[in-house]
Amino acid sequence: MGQHHPKGLNKVTAKLEDHNGLETVRVDAMSTSFFIAVNNCMTANWKEIIVDWIKYVEREWSRFKSGNELSRLNQLKAGEEAAVSPPLFDLLSIAEAYRNKTNGYFSPYLLPQMEFHGYTRSFPFLTSTHVTEQIPAVHPLGTSPLSLTKHTSVVKHLSDCQLDLGGIAKGYAVQAAANWLKINGAAAGVVDGGGDMAVWSTGEKEWKISIAHPYQTELDIAQFRIKNGAIATSNIIYRKWHQGEKEKHHLLNGVTGQPVENGIIQATAISKTCPDAEVIAKLAFMASGRELEQMAKKIHPNYSLVTVTKDGKIIFIGGDIH
Repeated sequence: MGQHHPKGLNKVTAKLEDHNGLETVRVDAMSTSFFIAVNNCMTANWKEIIVDWIKYVEREWSRFKSGNELSRLNQLKAGEEAAVSPPLFDLLSIAEAYRNKTNGYFSPYLLPQMEFHGYTRSFPFLTSTHVTEQIPAVHPLGTSPLSLTKHTSVVKHLSDCQLDLGGIAKGYAVQAAANWLKINGAAAGVVDGGGDMAVWSTGEKEWKISIAHPYQTELDIAQFRIKNGAIATSNIIYRKWHQGEKEKHHLLNGVTGQPVENGIIQATAISKTCPDAEVIAKLAFMASGRELEQMAKKIHPNYSLVTVTKDGKIIFIGGDIH
């Protein structure tokens, strides 16, 4: 199938295999395909509410759309402030906490670096030109470029910064949708955003999840069963391009601002929430061994990782996955 999905959507690298007898809805958003299945939601128009939420996140938090909430926030200069929506404020707070827990490897403040490497428009694209000659400096750990005032949802720029929420926004959207459905009576369900999933069950229901091979997506490299939790996959295969003679991809190290390169091409994490799993999966491209384990446990003590190296080796870290 080549580098890109025919419709420009992400390839699904974690697959749900059992959703018979559930109410379902599908929606394309955020360059991927969302699938939601639930049992016994007490709110009759739940499909409309969930689709509206996913479309809201796509519309207001994409860095590729002008005039939206993220764009207005990114236009603020040092010393300026603005009130944002409670969900965006919550996401910014969570993202800053992840930056501290990962010693800066994860960072939401990498828009200038993304653009430097040529990621200036939405996928699909194959080539890009240089925007500037020198990579912008990253924000040092220990200082936040934003001041967050919780009771008013006011965000103040302490220094110039621009946010790219990317995968963490999708993970947040998935988890928020799952949380709302649980609160509204769905005894079991799944919210699947292109392989990033939140699943739950209050009874005997177990979800069977398969992890796809990064190059041959019809093949499974691992399977597991889970009642409650989340799964997220990151890889450096599908979103890549050439900038001059250099091949670039979209996963950047928050400390260096450079594309990650440690021999890992795909990482799937299983943890309590989708944002947790999203960050742990990204960590696998920047840390290894004891450092990776310690950082992942800071995010959540219960996690599992399945990574694939560029030479095809599959590595399992923690958990009961086979």
